[in-house]
Order: sequence, then structure tokens, then C-alpha cells
Amino acid sequence: MKINKDYSIGELLACVIARELEDNDTVAFGLHAEFSLAASFLAQKLYSPNLKIRHGLNANNGVELNPAAWTSNVNSKSQPTPQYIERHDSILSIANPNNSNKLCDTFFISGLQIDKFGNTNLIGIKGVNKKFKLRGPGSIGTTSIAQLAKKYFIFSLEHTTRRFVESVDYVSTIGYNIRKKYGLSGGPLLCVTPLCIFDFQDGMMRIKSIDPHSSLQEVIIKTGFKPIVPKNIETTKEPSSEELKVLRNIDKKGFLKEIDNDIIV
Repeated sequence: MKINKDYSIGELLACVIARELEDNDTVAFGLHAEFSLAASFLAQKLYSPNLKIRHGLNANNGVELNPAAWTSNVNSKSQPTPQYIERHDSILSIANPNNSNKLCDTFFISGLQIDKFGNTNLIGIKGVNKKFKLRGPGSIGTTSIAQLAKKYFIFSLEHTTRRFVESVDYVSTIGYNIRKKYGLSGGPLLCVTPLCIFDFQDGMMRIKSIDPHSSLQEVIIKTGFKPIVPKNIETTKEPSSEELKVLRNIDKKGFLKEIDNDIIV
């Protein structure tokens, strides 16, 4: 994998997400919010000025990309999120489009495992004798939010065969195969990784674009299932000079560059 030194992978991922956010979206964040929060500020600046960010901030009020919205740090600029905290136990109100007090209609979800149908697993990895090999944080409300939200995106800072698997051990958010089985609508729009962007065709992951520093061969080798491979695959659009200028003004402390240290491919 050859990295372009003009921008970080974290900055590339933020630009990819920013271009997908729309003016009438209301976004909220869970853990590890740095790049999705940065993407929302970037979208607010360049593409969707009326985008609502449930983080107690907007791009003009000063930005803190870390810690995430769930912080208990009283000195953090991220702290003004009482609506998020108070309604955490009332999960059905969080993303319900029929509720006037809904927190969000657009969300970002990751997982210990992600499969070809868009099922994600935050619960844990199976070991022997019905014991966990690894315990995750649990679904943390993502099950309900993903079903109720207008749209959501899957993201992963790791693109390996242990993360992208044929079948998840446990299901936190349901993908297209389970939705089809029970007659449910919706589903993830995209899955954004450090190597490529997947969309979905007939309920299965399809390679939408491959990042400039990667290749089709690398994506296939490092994906634990066979994605749909179209005849013509785009190269993921690199950050423009304008996007990078705005993004780096938002990310003054360089959190998006630090994310590159957490990326596993």
C-alpha cells in the first residue's frame, strides 16, 4: 500500500463522508467520532450549510474532534450534549422520524466484524465452549438507531480478513439479508474503509471505488468474502485543495493524521 504524503488516509475518509452528507441531514456520533465529526464540519462548510450536528457545536463555534460526543470531560467543548445523554435510555426516540425530539436521522456505525450483507458485530468474537474469545462494547443502541434512522454508514479503520468476514459471529445491526427475511426496509448506504468504498447491490457489498493508494488485488486479498466486482471501478476521489484547506483549519491538532496510526490493513 503506497500512501500519498499530500494527505492522510484519515483526511481522505473524512472527505469521502462529507460529500455524502446532505443539507437536511441531522447527524450524531458514538465512539471514535473524530473523522465522522470532521466530515460533518467539512460538509457544513462546503456542501451542506444547513446540516445539523448533534454535538453541541458547529464549524463556526470552534471545533474539538476529540474526545467524542460521549465524553464526561467537563472541560471539553464537546460537553454540551444533554439531549444525547438524557435520551440514551429512550432509544426509540433517538432516530424515530415521527418523533419531534429525535436526536438524529443519520448515523455512523462500525464493528468488530462486518459481513458482505452489511451486518455488523459489536458484541464479541466467539471462542471455544460458547465462551467469548474477545468481548466487544455491545450494540450500544446501534441496533435500534440503524433501523430507525433515515440513513447510516458503516465505517472501519481496519480492512483485514478478521474484520471483513463471510458471516459475523453475532449481529449488532442487521444487514440486507436479515432485513429481506423479515420484510424490513432500509440498510447501510456505504461501507467506508482505508482501502476502498463499498456500496450495496441486491443486498450485497460491491466495490464502488478503490482508494488511490490501494488496488483491486489488495482489496480482494484483505476481504474475507467475495464482494461484487463491477467491470468498471472508480478510483476514490482524492481530497481537493479546498477540502484540505477547510479540513485542516477544522482539525488544527491533526487528529485525522493521528488516525493513520490506528489504521490496520
